[in-house]
Amino acid sequence: MGLKAEELLEKSRSRVAKKLGCSPDELLFTSGGTESNNTALYGAANQLKRSGRRIVSTVIEHPSVYETLSRLENEGFEVIRLKVNGEGKISESDLFEAVTQDTILVSVMAVNNEVGSIQPVSAARQAILRAHSPALLHCDGVQVFGKMPFRPSDYGIDLMSVSSHKIHGPKGAGALYIRKGVKISPRLFGGEQEGKLRPGTEALPAIAGFGAAAAALPDLKAEFDRAKEKRDYLVEKLKAVGGIEINSPADALPFITNISVLGRRSEPMLSFLSENGVYVSSGSACSKGKKSRVLVEMGLGNDRLESPLRISFSRFTTFEEIDYLADCIAQARRIIRAK
Repeated sequence: MGLKAEELLEKSRSRVAKKLGCSPDELLFTSGGTESNNTALYGAANQLKRSGRRIVSTVIEHPSVYETLSRLENEGFEVIRLKVNGEGKISESDLFEAVTQDTILVSVMAVNNEVGSIQPVSAARQAILRAHSPALLHCDGVQVFGKMPFRPSDYGIDLMSVSSHKIHGPKGAGALYIRKGVKISPRLFGGEQEGKLRPGTEALPAIAGFGAAAAALPDLKAEFDRAKEKRDYLVEKLKAVGGIEINSPADALPFITNISVLGRRSEPMLSFLSENGVYVSSGSACSKGKKSRVLVEMGLGNDRLESPLRISFSRFTTFEEIDYLADCIAQARRIIRAK
């Protein structure tokens, strides 16, 4: 039975690796994106701390990156967080200026989890090369994996985090891509599993589900185009409703659309929609009850900061469901009193 379990584990690793365009031995299984991000950041910083203490990232990273970097800052590392413009994107020129010879780590997410803005990850690798820096390039790829073609090797990425539940796999499984030849320091100790970087008994049922979900992914280019068509359809429907601002940039990943229903706070809108079978969020699941740091950094006004809704599509979303969503938002806007 143990041999069968090991066979299934490695089959699942190969399935996920194939979709990432990497070798199975470059893939470390974790419990999800948060653990992958923590493992990558702590592991890289501690592995390279003798070469420098400077880390470059952005102000809009997921909390599992942002807060880990804050902890590293408390431990004596210098963290440079690049600002974003009104579309939630960092400037390539700022990136090139920030990466210096003593930079040991650059962490830039592929796609922002709240507004869908696509970041210039390839420019990060160019900045590292131009600065003659020893830095490793980490990318939070949780939102991009399974949504559009994105191979870490094409972007010069050394470490990349992905998660099972974002591609319809079980929660509790994720992976960290570690480019062959890259070494990071472990954070956990006590076993031989996952190259001694993630010791402990593997969560095989979740990992097997992750592998199956990866194997079931369709052609990503075609799905991206279909998602864009659905997103554009949604935007037109919402414009017809009126009183709604689109917070996501026009060239955002089309699976995420962030809007603000002006004059209506997010909480009553969420309650009304959920009572009618429509499930959206007001921001990151890891930042409940707070104003969105991402939208604040984008410089949005207070009326938009108090009323965001994050709408997520999957490849199973239908146009009929989009019609229903738009109708429910219009109804909620009429019923809920303006603040």
